Amino acid sequence: MLALLADPTRMQPLLLQLRRLGLLVDTVCDLQSARTAFFSSGGHDCLVIAPDVRPGVANRVASSLGAVDPDLAMATFGPELRERTTRTARLKSFHPGSRAGQGALLRFLRSL
Repeated sequence: MLALLADPTRMQPLLLQLRRLGLLVDTVCDLQSARTAFFSSGGHDCLVIAPDVRPGVANRVASSLGAVDPDLAMATFGPELRERTTRTARLKSFHPGSRAGQGALLRFLRSL
């Protein structure tokens, strides 16, 4: 899993829970670090976008990685993703640190 973060503290409870469940999570903050992490790991199953990521950054990362891997699942707690209708969870109504937010993301991941 690849997590796009602005302020890492907001997402720490979610990231800790994902890691406790045995999921590998790489964290990035911009397009360059996202591309580097994506290519160095051989790809990811899902891109998770934090609620405080700027819409421009979120859309650039989603577009770039989506062009490389059109089947890449994406879950966003924040900005709407332009041009993205499939394999996308819009979780804006949930706080990523809440049990409800964590549950919503886990349900999405299980459905993949």
